[in-house]
Amino acid sequence: MKPALSLTLIAYFMASPLPVIAQPLQSFENLALRVNLDDQLRVEDPSGVKVTGRLTRLTRDDITIQTDAGEKHFTSEQVRNVAVRGHSLGKSALIGAGVFAVLGVVATATQGEDAGARPIGAAVIGAGLGVAIGALIPQMKTIYRPPDGRAAVPRSRDDIGAQSSLLEDLGLRVNLDDRIRVEDQSGVRTSGRLMALTDHAITIQSSAGEQHFTRETVRQVAVRRQPIRMAVLIGAGAGAALGAAIACTGPEREECVDGPIMVGAVGAGVGLAVGALIHRTTIVYPEPKKRTMVLPAISRHGAAVRVSRRW
Repeated sequence: MKPALSLTLIAYFMASPLPVIAQPLQSFENLALRVNLDDQLRVEDPSGVKVTGRLTRLTRDDITIQTDAGEKHFTSEQVRNVAVRGHSLGKSALIGAGVFAVLGVVATATQGEDAGARPIGAAVIGAGLGVAIGALIPQMKTIYRPPDGRAAVPRSRDDIGAQSSLLEDLGLRVNLDDRIRVEDQSGVRTSGRLMALTDHAITIQSSAGEQHFTRETVRQVAVRRQPIRMAVLIGAGAGAALGAAIACTGPEREECVDGPIMVGAVGAGVGLAVGALIHRTTIVYPEPKKRTMVLPAISRHGAAVRVSRRW
C-alpha cells in the first residue's frame, strides 16, 4: 500500500497542472459566471505579474481581490489571465483508480494468480483515495484569457441602461450548470440547470426543455448547493480514524499503516455518495436582507448584551 500511495500522489501532482477547463472564457463580462464572491483567484497582468487573493468585487469592467498586502484593483484591460482555486474530485478519482488498478494487475501477475476481483477492488480503493486527495489538495484552473492576448474592451453603461442587470445581480452568486429554481411573478416555480445568463434574461434547461425568463418576469431565484467536498473530507477522516482504531489497537499491528488508508478511502467514497444526495437551496435573488438584532440579557448574576445577525 505504501508504494501505491506514493504513486497515486506522484500521478496526481503530474496531472494537476493540466487545465480542467479546456476552453477558458474570452469575454470578461461573463467571468462572473465562473466565480463567486470570496473565491480564491490568481490574476495575471500584461507584464506577467501574478497576484493571488480573495474576490471581493467584480463588474463588467474591473475586478478587485483582497490579498495579504491589501486590496488589489485591476481593470479589464489590465487582466491577461484569471485562474480560480478549486478541487477536481473526478479527475483525482480517475487517477487513483487507474494507479491502483495497474498495481492490482501487477500484484496478481507476480503472484501467479488468475486475473480476478483484485484489480477491481484495488481500483475502488484507489478511486476513494484519489477523491480524498483531490478534496485536500487544491489546484488553480484557468477560467479567463483574452483572445490572442488582447485586453478586453469595456462596454459602456449606455449599452444596458442605468438599471441593474440580471448578470450583475446574479453573476457572482450562480455559475453555469448550477441547479437553480426560478420563480416568476405569478408564483410558478421552474427548476433546471443554468444554461445562459445575460443582462436581460436567464435561460435554464428543465425537464420540459429550455425555459427563458426576462428580468421583468423573475421574482426570485434560488440555487442548490451540495456539500460534496466537506462530505468527502468528513468521510475520509472518520474512515481513517476507524481504520486506525481497528488496525493499530490489536495485538497484531502489521496493518497499522494500511488500515487507515484503506478504510479512509472507503469513507471518502461513502462521503462522496452522501454529499451527492443531500443539498441545500439558498435564495440568491433578490439578495436577502441582513438583519442585526441587539437584545439586553439581564439576570440576577449580571447583565449582558446579546447580538445576533441573520442573513
